[in-house]
Amino acid sequence: MHRGVQAMLSWIAENPGFPGLRLAGAAGPSELPEVEDRIFSPLPTDLRMLLAQHNGGALPTGTLLRAGGAGADTILGELERLGLLFGRASDDPELPLPYFRSNEGALLAFDRSAAPVADTWPVIDCPPDLPELRLVHRTFDGWCRLCLREWTAPDFGAEFSLERYLNGGLRHAEVEPDVATAHATVAHALRRAGEPERALAAYLIAARCVPQLAFCDWEGLKLAVLLRDAKSALTIGRRLCTRAPARGWQARATTPRQVADVLSHLVTEVEPPEPLLALLDQLGAQAPDDESKAAIGALRRAVFGGEAVPPPQPVRPTAVSPQLQLDAFWEATEQAYLHGAVRDEDLLLDPAYRPLARHRPLADMLRVRRDF
Repeated sequence: MHRGVQAMLSWIAENPGFPGLRLAGAAGPSELPEVEDRIFSPLPTDLRMLLAQHNGGALPTGTLLRAGGAGADTILGELERLGLLFGRASDDPELPLPYFRSNEGALLAFDRSAAPVADTWPVIDCPPDLPELRLVHRTFDGWCRLCLREWTAPDFGAEFSLERYLNGGLRHAEVEPDVATAHATVAHALRRAGEPERALAAYLIAARCVPQLAFCDWEGLKLAVLLRDAKSALTIGRRLCTRAPARGWQARATTPRQVADVLSHLVTEVEPPEPLLALLDQLGAQAPDDESKAAIGALRRAVFGGEAVPPPQPVRPTAVSPQLQLDAFWEATEQAYLHGAVRDEDLLLDPAYRPLARHRPLADMLRVRRDF
């Protein structure tokens, strides 16, 4: 038994009256074997030890699923539901094995496809309505250690806030520094807190973790370009422009043309231009249609031959009508950014906002605090 699991069991025994803690008794002699017979595998040792003492019930942050039986709040019941969600048989040996449902509805499960031995299965997050998985804990022990950090934190139980969200991400990054979701949480929180430089640093760390969260490169690139950080932008671009299938670009949450249009802001920043040209060549080779290929080609000619940089393609209708008075235009755009009607990609890809960049650095917009 690992230290985190042992510490969790000790904490549960020492805090029986803690708010939200209502665990069941030990698993019966047939309940753990029932699950193992269904999944054709032993349970991870640490989970087995936890269920052997507390077979399901409420933890301060969610519900520990029960071994044995079927239906709601059981491992096998959630396994059946995941089978339906993924269109796979419930005895599929690579179907995620659920064990916990958070108070927010997230289902945590072991990724059985990631390792041959149960004790090395990582923990993934299974959204309730989409077959999308992401690694959230390297080990079950890491989950236990983070739970204890959360339950004993001074802000536990406080009303949800940006600070609490940030603190939770920082705790996760401290407990599991090699897990991308921890750093992505920190980055997102810092971004909303109006600290773009620190957010960019966190996105850079998240994108280097294995497995990475592909969308972190796109989010980081937008910040780097808005901050005029050409070095970080090129570092991110070398990952983001690598060849990927359509589903890879979907995971990146962007397109080759959008990346090229964002990189176009670096034309005057990168000298010599060869690194930028190499990235544009990669993007042009992956453009999914003739229009995108032509746009990236025009941008390449602008970089190489000094032609005018072609205008980017907006991703959505302009949210704020341009105004002659730039102070008023900035204030209106800042309010729209505060409420989510204008986003980072709009500042970069919508030519309507170009006059603002001549008025003030667009990075100033990133310093607006946006509470939840």
